[in-house]
Amino acid sequence: MNTVVKSLVHRIFGRTGPLDLSVHPALPACASAGAATGGKPAPRSVTVDPSGRNVQFSPPRSRWALRRWRVIATSLLLSGAGFAGRAQGCSQCICGTPFPAAVVGGVVPMQFTYGFEERYLSKTSGLDEGPGQEDEREHRMAGFALWRPWNRLALVGRLPYNVKQITQHLPGLGTSDQRSSGVGDAELLALAGVGRTAGRHPMTLGLVLGGTIPTGSNEARGADGERLDIHLQPGTGAWSGTAGLHLATSRSTGTWEASLLGRTNGTSTHGYRYGNVLLYNAGFTSSAWRGVRLLAQVNGRSAERDRLEDGTVGENTGGMVTYAAPGLRWQSGAGLMVEGSVQVPMGQRLYGDQTEHATGRLTLSLSR
Repeated sequence: MNTVVKSLVHRIFGRTGPLDLSVHPALPACASAGAATGGKPAPRSVTVDPSGRNVQFSPPRSRWALRRWRVIATSLLLSGAGFAGRAQGCSQCICGTPFPAAVVGGVVPMQFTYGFEERYLSKTSGLDEGPGQEDEREHRMAGFALWRPWNRLALVGRLPYNVKQITQHLPGLGTSDQRSSGVGDAELLALAGVGRTAGRHPMTLGLVLGGTIPTGSNEARGADGERLDIHLQPGTGAWSGTAGLHLATSRSTGTWEASLLGRTNGTSTHGYRYGNVLLYNAGFTSSAWRGVRLLAQVNGRSAERDRLEDGTVGENTGGMVTYAAPGLRWQSGAGLMVEGSVQVPMGQRLYGDQTEHATGRLTLSLSR
């Protein structure tokens, strides 16, 4: 992954150094970009409105610069596909783009969005300790808030409440059920626009940074007093960090986007470590028709094997899964939004005995 990141950075910044992020007073809307430099083409720079509400990016104008952006878009898609072919899916990870389409791609009236989402996950895998299988089902009900303090910065926070169920099928012994519930791990992510092209159909490149905080319990116990299996714990018991790139461009028909994110997971106090993950996404959000938008995405997850609490590698963990994710979004003039989508597995290359099933998501939110 380091090679991919270095390649992307080189293509963005070239051989002459990074973007000029010097701060200049914001120009009136009617002023030309050349006016700030005495008629010469404006360099790539950030202009900050003194009010603190708007950050404007003066885009590169050369053909070579525009060609770089096309290379970046292709790299995001192809590098994700390349990793998927040889890397490794993790049961506790949700894949899909973490931000709404074009959230930093232009001037958006709403500055603050808050709401509730429900995600349903399911998976079947073999038992690590012997013959048999287990079915995992999980509902993640989360409150979330998205804040855009400036046009080129979006912050999102999410705190889930997890309801989990594991049904084990043991040869000759029948089935057994275990359930648990509790507050999960909080997630914080930031998306910052680092560049924007010129033209009728500008592209916006964003940097994603964030992670999860182990707010959920990793010490939950059953009725017999024994500590529950790691996959029944409300929290992972460890910190994680996320970083990557997000690219969006708008057309008259809607918004196209792609992202490539890497997640590094820590080790819990019990020694369990979920495998590091690569998340890759590409999608299209249509223009609104009577408040309705169509969503079409490809979401992918590629994870290394987990390290179990006894120090061994989980044979039935890790692998790659790619989903087709159609959906619908409706938004009223008052800012109320309802969104629903499903993820249907298109391809799986998982280690050991594992099968990922379809997932679903329903979101209700209000924007101000």
